[in-house]
Amino acid sequence: MATPQTVYSYDVYLSFRGEDTRKNFTDHLYTAMKQARIRTFRDDDAMDRGKLLKPELKKAINKSAISLIVFSESYASSKWCLDEVLMIIEEQKTSSSKHDVVPVFYKVDPSDVRNQRGSFKKAFDGYEDIIKAETDFHKKREWLGKVGAWRDSLRKAATFTGMVSTDGYEARFIIDIVNVIRKKLDYKALYIEDKLVGIKDDVAEIESWLQDPSPNAAILLINGMGGIGKTTIAKCIYNSNFHNYDGSCFLANINETSNQPGGLIRLQIQLLSTILKREKEETIWNVDEGTIKITDALCNNVVLIILDDVTTLQQIDALLGPQWFYPGSKVIITTRHKWLLTAFKDHLKVKVQSVRTLSTVDAIELFSLYAFHQNQPMEPHIVHTERLVHHCMGLPLALKVLGSSLRGNTNDVWENKMCKLEAIPNPEIQKVLQISYETLEDDKDKDLFLHVACFFEGEEKDYIVKILAPCDVYPVVGIRNLTDRCLLYVEYGRVKMHQLIKEMGREIVRQESPKDPGKRSRLWHHDDCFNVLQDHAGTKEIEGLMLNMQKIEEAESTSSTTMNPETRGFEEYDHGKKVHGNKANFEIGALEKMKNLMLLQLNHVTFYGKCNKLPKKLRLLSWHGFSLKAIPGDHSSLEKLVVLDMSYSKLKCVWDDFKFIGSLKILNLSYCIELIETPDFRGLPGLESLILKGCLSLMKVGESIAYLKELVLLDLTNCRSLRDFPCLPSSLVSLQMSGCPNLDVLGRIQCLDSVSSFSFLDDMDVSNCNLFDNCFPNDWSSLVSLWSLNIDGNNVTSLPKCIQTLPRITRLHAGDCSKIKSVIGLPKTINVLYISNNKSLEKVQPGQNSSIVVYCPNCPKLCDMEGRYMVQSIDKVETKIIRYLGLTLDACEGMKLGLQVLHEFGIFSTFVPEKQIPSCFMYKERGPQISFRVPWHQNSSTIIGFNMCVVLSRLRGYDYAYMNTQVYNKTKKLRLTYMARNKKIRKHMEHIAWLSVWRCGNLLEPGDEIVISITTGKAHQFYINLLYEDDEQVEEDHHVDASHQILWTDRMDKDISNYVCGDMTRVFQSDN
Repeated sequence: MATPQTVYSYDVYLSFRGEDTRKNFTDHLYTAMKQARIRTFRDDDAMDRGKLLKPELKKAINKSAISLIVFSESYASSKWCLDEVLMIIEEQKTSSSKHDVVPVFYKVDPSDVRNQRGSFKKAFDGYEDIIKAETDFHKKREWLGKVGAWRDSLRKAATFTGMVSTDGYEARFIIDIVNVIRKKLDYKALYIEDKLVGIKDDVAEIESWLQDPSPNAAILLINGMGGIGKTTIAKCIYNSNFHNYDGSCFLANINETSNQPGGLIRLQIQLLSTILKREKEETIWNVDEGTIKITDALCNNVVLIILDDVTTLQQIDALLGPQWFYPGSKVIITTRHKWLLTAFKDHLKVKVQSVRTLSTVDAIELFSLYAFHQNQPMEPHIVHTERLVHHCMGLPLALKVLGSSLRGNTNDVWENKMCKLEAIPNPEIQKVLQISYETLEDDKDKDLFLHVACFFEGEEKDYIVKILAPCDVYPVVGIRNLTDRCLLYVEYGRVKMHQLIKEMGREIVRQESPKDPGKRSRLWHHDDCFNVLQDHAGTKEIEGLMLNMQKIEEAESTSSTTMNPETRGFEEYDHGKKVHGNKANFEIGALEKMKNLMLLQLNHVTFYGKCNKLPKKLRLLSWHGFSLKAIPGDHSSLEKLVVLDMSYSKLKCVWDDFKFIGSLKILNLSYCIELIETPDFRGLPGLESLILKGCLSLMKVGESIAYLKELVLLDLTNCRSLRDFPCLPSSLVSLQMSGCPNLDVLGRIQCLDSVSSFSFLDDMDVSNCNLFDNCFPNDWSSLVSLWSLNIDGNNVTSLPKCIQTLPRITRLHAGDCSKIKSVIGLPKTINVLYISNNKSLEKVQPGQNSSIVVYCPNCPKLCDMEGRYMVQSIDKVETKIIRYLGLTLDACEGMKLGLQVLHEFGIFSTFVPEKQIPSCFMYKERGPQISFRVPWHQNSSTIIGFNMCVVLSRLRGYDYAYMNTQVYNKTKKLRLTYMARNKKIRKHMEHIAWLSVWRCGNLLEPGDEIVISITTGKAHQFYINLLYEDDEQVEEDHHVDASHQILWTDRMDKDISNYVCGDMTRVFQSDN
């Protein structure tokens, strides 16, 4: 249980000699402490000194946290002052709570006080004269005791760490005293709850920024969504730093205050009065006058200003003026609006500190502190806690609010709270988050936000832009505005939202008509959509509707089946979920009242009636599981469509006759397994994306595709029956044809032979198309934009020559090609090479680009990657290396185990049976670690490296050895980690030894302390030998045979000897 803190009446008890300092130094010091809000007891301020009694004086000292003693020239001449010092020292000795003493030596030397010299000696000489003159024995003894106690108390007081005045400015000296007192009091200007979790890194980074003396490093933005902890971080920074500045001010809730009548002027008055430490508020009549006065104050004072919750440029201009700051000043702004960066002058290097949500561990701790008053959940609420923490997605405000609301409640209340949260957000959280929405400048951005929250969260940004651009919401600039306000973010090209932000947006829509869903602007919940369609309750207010019948069926059924659609047929499974029969039929007329419907997304929904009753403002029609063989009607209602998505439908053709939809940009017919023909593309002149993925019955693509001059994406993935292919439009940017095995694709598509027309194509996938070497053309040099090519799973025996002619290729996939034996002649532009699962692959030449990343797992025969590594049988290894490994040629021949040596990064290694371990080692240890200090060699020879032997047990269930070795030079503070290639181990070898030679002499110098450890596998024994230059002369008959393919002098592109320098960590990892 925590010990309660002592409550003091005063922060400081001020002891001083009135005649010396009452009207000058002490008065200034008292005023400064009062301005700093330090509660100070000054005896002649509290009561008449002549009437002051010792018990009252002692009580005042006892009720003060710190005693501040101002030693001045005539301090010791006052018996009253000496009594004060005596009581202060007694309080310091006997107090149960810590009573601090701070001496201030004002124009006196501390040694004079401690040893009673100078003016202090003169005063005590007077006391000694009194003693000598005293004739009364008892009074004399009393005086002797008192003077002795005064001397002891002065000696003690002078030993405390204090402040010594110099010939400098008294004002600066007083500021320093006040700052010392503040630190000792651990004074907090702002209240912060003690439940602080997960903010240390942000606080530390900002603290580091505060130390930057550059005049341009004056402004920092703490940016993040509402409730994420921006203000709390800013308060922590202010509390620990405000006393280091001439003036400081924390302006809270600026957005809320500035929206009130006269709010900006009140903020200006508070800012100016606080940084100038005026007891009387400044008079400001208008914002412009306030800006002038603030500008003058900022130009002439070193200040720390924190502006909390800034939302507009007007607020910044009013509170910071033209941004002329005195050197050393710092301004911190908390805001949800990252675009405010534009408010600052170019020469100011504005730092942005983006606050992230809490990790799961921190989120559980914070929630538990509020829900259980401890840092971890309690039974029986552990499962509920995990669900609630997941719901909050690391948002501190939500964790705090929900944790507090559930504290002390029963299990059924917790369960009911969870159910309610799934339907309706917590109002306290909603209120905070909704502020960001309400500050949006126009209705267009608000509409865009609600569209994304209800229908498009997680979709690709380009997809959203295409759909909503015709809806007059200006999505390009709108997405940027929403991002700047932390309402959404773009990650890997997809638009994302925090879960609670998404719920906030949906709640705004629900509140449009809480009781009647048909009067809302957007419907997404399956029950609401179902009821509105069934009851014909739709109205012209509805702009978007999304109904997934599977959601209703899943809610009614406790069992569901999951399976890969490619393994069981697309007619049974939709994205791994079994398609149930739709029991509900709606009349198409139910949509007729929704005159303003633009976004319609249906999943396995069945209607009856004529489709020409569809609303005519539709921009998006996504109807998965459409049950008819063609889309009926005259399609006048579809003439404004931008996206038509009929995936997983039973279409055989899209429509029966020619249709013209000039606005259509995306046509998605994925997994329409009965589709046998494509539409006449002359009626779709604006089409940009054609997606026919998984159309198993499609045998040809119509020749009219050549008329699509805007087409950039063609996806024919897994069109397994496709046999006939026309010329493609030259506008193509991405061509996806993986899994089309009946095409001989590149030999039959003549337009790819004359590649001059494909200057925009940048991504092509022809994997698993049953292609042979002769299917590829000889020259692709005119594919000037192609940067990604995938030829996985084809029957080529080497890389097609045309790949060498690609001028900008940077990524190549050539895995699962079982006949490829070598990969050579790569273009120098390639940065990433994927060649996994090539069973016959033996050699790779990465080419001129030494930084190329190669992924080559499961290539069992690969033994030579030029500049990276080489694996050879031991008879093809230079004998010097064999000897350094600790082996002899006779021993190697006697093993007859097909012994192989690996060379990578300047490290040579092999595995041998435990019984073949060399016998002579300098250092031996049991377990997975060994340490030693590098000795001086008797001949002063240079160290060239070391050899290592580690005895391992095979891991149960594994046929491979996984070696992860760490070498740490504690003296040089150098850490090298080597993650070796996985090595297959023969099954009869239960215990094996890993022998390795590290050619890294410059890592080791005499006197260096070395620690080597194995962090994977089960290591039993560790052996180390150091290798020296003179060891090379031992074997006189040594020579290099022409058959040797691994030599001691070989160097790899990334060699361990090239990276040895102090104070660094380096990781050497194989391309497995």
